[in-house]
Amino acid sequence: MKRLTLALLVPVVAFAQPRADLVLLHGTVVTVDSQRPNAQAVAVHGDRILAVGSDAEIRKLVGADTKTIDLKGRLLMPAFIEGHGHYTGLGGAKLVLDLTKARTWDDIVAQVGDAVKKARPGELIEGRGWHQEKWDRPPVPNVEGVPLHASLDRVSPNNPVVLEHASGHASFVNGAMLRLAGVGRDTPNPSGGEIVRDSTGEATGLLKETAQRLTAPGLAKLPRPSAAEEEARFRQIVALAGADALSRASPRSTTRARASARSTASRSSPTRGSSRSASTSWSASRATRRSTRSSTRIA
Repeated sequence: MKRLTLALLVPVVAFAQPRADLVLLHGTVVTVDSQRPNAQAVAVHGDRILAVGSDAEIRKLVGADTKTIDLKGRLLMPAFIEGHGHYTGLGGAKLVLDLTKARTWDDIVAQVGDAVKKARPGELIEGRGWHQEKWDRPPVPNVEGVPLHASLDRVSPNNPVVLEHASGHASFVNGAMLRLAGVGRDTPNPSGGEIVRDSTGEATGLLKETAQRLTAPGLAKLPRPSAAEEEARFRQIVALAGADALSRASPRSTTRARASARSTASRSSPTRGSSRSASTSWSASRATRRSTRSSTRIA
């Protein structure tokens, strides 16, 4: 949809104007203009609003090539494009498996398998950034284009695994995580979420929206970090996020930022075991926060 410059919300005037590319008629138009707060129709030319007025006024700007949309009384109002970032999420993503470059589900299984070989029994394995639409081929078997947790269970039978979707609105978990969280055949879908199931009614491992919260009780059973360990991890996350945010800056600035991140990490990182505990705590709180996100399709 074309971006519209709202500054040109002007009424139709008598002098010659170009024909509109787009006209919206029969609407309830809120102009946010105190001189003319309400109107019926809008005319657009290029990327700018050409005129706002009554249906009769705006019809005068319709040409042979004008696209006309009947709003049928619907509300039309100015909007804006809001760009934002999840700053700590940027740093936190540096501490888990990067799944953004996976070309197939098998690639992800291999990443998890490698992580398990380096982990302690029962240690949480985390990853983020997978997207089924970016895979070269769908996994077999699958439900909604997403695999069954048995494929992860083969490489991680005892370590719980939580892999967050690129959108943040779903996670894929393995059997160990489902057992730890107490999610089974009889677990109902939470309000605003879904436990995706196969044809037999068993959970596939895909948890949508607020169903991601269901991992929180299981994560809470894992070793908890101390307050000092949590702070150390948070400082590391902020440093990593800062370094990444400056990655498009000048080479000198980027080098300084990355050196600062490494220095912060080395000063504040807890012992290896404690770092894993801190990761567990971070995951539990993040699983809870996911419940507040708005619903969206993960395709």
